[in-house]
Amino acid sequence: MSSLLSPISETSAKNAGRWLTTCSWASAAILLSVLAWPLLTGRVYVADDLGAFHLPLRAFYAEQLAQGEPYDWMPSLYCGFYVTGEGQAGLYHPLHQFLYRFLPLRIALGWECLLSYPLMMLGVWLWLRRRLGSSEAAAFGGLLFTFSSFNLLHFVHPNAVAIIAHVPWLLWAIDIVLTDSRRRRIMLAAAGVALLTGSQILLGGPPYVWLSLVCEVCYATFLLWTYKYAARTGCDSLATCQGCVGCATRTWPRLVIAKGIGIVLGTVQWLPTLDAWLHSIRIELDSSFAAGGSLHPINLLQLVSPYLLAGRSMEDNFHEFAMYVGVVPLVSVAWLVARHRELGTSGPLVRAAAGFAGVALLLALGQYGPLFGLMSWLPVLRCFRLPCRYLLLMQLAVAVLAAVALLLLSRETVRARRRGRMAFDRRLALALWRDFKPLWFVVGISMAVGLLGVQWRRESFIAPWYAVLAGPALMTTAALLLVAASRGHRPALIGLVLLAAGDLGWYGMSPTVYPQNATLREYTRAVNVPPGKPDGRVVGARLKTGEPGIRTGNPMTLLGWRCADGYAGLEPRQRLDYHQLHALRAAGVQWVQCDPTTADVVGLKPRNATWAEVPSPLPRVRMMSQCVASDDPAKDIAKIPLDTVALCEVPLTLVASRPGRAVLAAERPGHLEVLVDCPRSQLLVVSESYHRGWQATSDGRPREVYRTNGDFLGCLVEPGRHRVTFDFQPESLRRGRLTSCVGLAMISLCFLGWAGAPQLGPKETISHD
Repeated sequence: MSSLLSPISETSAKNAGRWLTTCSWASAAILLSVLAWPLLTGRVYVADDLGAFHLPLRAFYAEQLAQGEPYDWMPSLYCGFYVTGEGQAGLYHPLHQFLYRFLPLRIALGWECLLSYPLMMLGVWLWLRRRLGSSEAAAFGGLLFTFSSFNLLHFVHPNAVAIIAHVPWLLWAIDIVLTDSRRRRIMLAAAGVALLTGSQILLGGPPYVWLSLVCEVCYATFLLWTYKYAARTGCDSLATCQGCVGCATRTWPRLVIAKGIGIVLGTVQWLPTLDAWLHSIRIELDSSFAAGGSLHPINLLQLVSPYLLAGRSMEDNFHEFAMYVGVVPLVSVAWLVARHRELGTSGPLVRAAAGFAGVALLLALGQYGPLFGLMSWLPVLRCFRLPCRYLLLMQLAVAVLAAVALLLLSRETVRARRRGRMAFDRRLALALWRDFKPLWFVVGISMAVGLLGVQWRRESFIAPWYAVLAGPALMTTAALLLVAASRGHRPALIGLVLLAAGDLGWYGMSPTVYPQNATLREYTRAVNVPPGKPDGRVVGARLKTGEPGIRTGNPMTLLGWRCADGYAGLEPRQRLDYHQLHALRAAGVQWVQCDPTTADVVGLKPRNATWAEVPSPLPRVRMMSQCVASDDPAKDIAKIPLDTVALCEVPLTLVASRPGRAVLAAERPGHLEVLVDCPRSQLLVVSESYHRGWQATSDGRPREVYRTNGDFLGCLVEPGRHRVTFDFQPESLRRGRLTSCVGLAMISLCFLGWAGAPQLGPKETISHD
């Protein structure tokens, strides 16, 4: 990268680079410390999905690990839930296994949330330092991307941020595989691609794995196209040819093989996720589902006026729709446009990053953009909602552009200091206008939007005037600092880095981390629960999918309550209509929360202003001597006496007799033991969610498991006394474990082919012609 500019003062440039690098890393350390402060003071992160989803699931996970018990089936949600298949808890990831096995829940969750950021920063630094050849530009790019609005506002989705943290490491490894000349490095990088890919999949969150794959494919294509005639890096540093792959050698097949091995390695997660998806409500959704979460074009105003709107975005999910890249990256890109003739060897990367950012923005627009037809047509993409998440790719590209801009700016600062500063006169004013037209254009737009916001400040969707004017003020400050740096004022460079860190840190942390944290005791005390103690009773907190407030059910599990509903990304498909009293009784629900989602349930007994009681809920296990075949249980369940008759998906012949006795003798997640005593063959019904992964035995002899009463388990029992055992052992999990072990063994394939390379003589000359 030094070839971009003439070597005017190498020592001065190096000193400036060290200062910028140190400032970027110090700013990142300060931001990380602020982010970690609640954890260090004994509190737990509970904002949005952290408290509503991740904390309850990880509490269950930690408890099961402590007891040495399986954790694939969570009985306290949806009357039983394939939590491994849902995926977002990342139960089989080695890091999660370590954290939640050896650390207290609060500390384990805190470290899970925090570790991604320093690892992401280091990954971007390694990648950009290799690609740009500049440590200061790499550190600045790492700071901008790591603490971008997308990554900080998605702090509430720790598995998503963890997957994103893999992206720069993957790009670094891909760069080595495709452009490096040293065999050992290529083999290690290929193995790294396999391990990183497997790690991403094990974390859960297929939409983010897809975004990573898009980024990887685009970057690999860029390298193959741009450097197809260039010599491989590092060749001139080798003393002999034995470690060189040769400039004509194609290494992209190794990249494909490594990626495939990574996918095999993650089978223990993606195969159960596929299983859960096939049994979830998402399988029934049409292509319009992909339109949910499209970025409204008016959100583009966030770029120049981040605090213009009262909620910072047009939609309620601010953390999903925030596209603010920061004032410093924006003015840096504008300055880069003004200096596009000085890009030199970085030109291809800048053009590719700019194009990538533009396409990502079009994809983020979803139904408001021209590419939505393609997104809704592809089978995989139409299963992913929230196309606004493509903003992640845009912000990564902007961070790369800003890093290149800082590198050019720091060189220009050195040149300006050598020339000396000009006194302000008409000639300088004209030069400032001519040289920085794109920059003043951006500042002008920001000011115009700010003035319009002040005029409309009485509208409910417009923020107060001081918040509206904050955007233009920040933009003007960043522009002036950039101009000062380009005229030789070195402190202005430091000011740009500090402004970038403070701007992004405040924007991203203020709504997601502060003040939404609490001690674990404070949080559980605030959970709205029914009267009395849990005692294994079932709660129906919210009964309509997609209604506001549906997330209130999961935290009840922290206090020992079992829920007939829940909040999850892959919500299991249920056949009963839980707005019917008969369905609630069949599920064993005793309490229903009073709110608009449950107002139409007929037959509930109001207990207080918050809770209503279900009359006569059925016991958890029971024997039935009568059975009716049904292919529409939601309709038929109201036609039968639930106390004596059960619905079954297949016809079963039972002789009328006195119902036998059933006692739940032992219960663990994924394991039930029932003692039964019946005079004739009868149907044992258990109010535990049905899944084809359940297996049953009676006194050690296998028995077939039936779907009864629409959503629950059933098993035929012979006359007499028996011990019936149900175990959750899905085929997807068994095959996934086995295949992942095979994938781990396949890592060695990344090292084949070059391990026994012949020893050649020393290099007398090195030519790249």
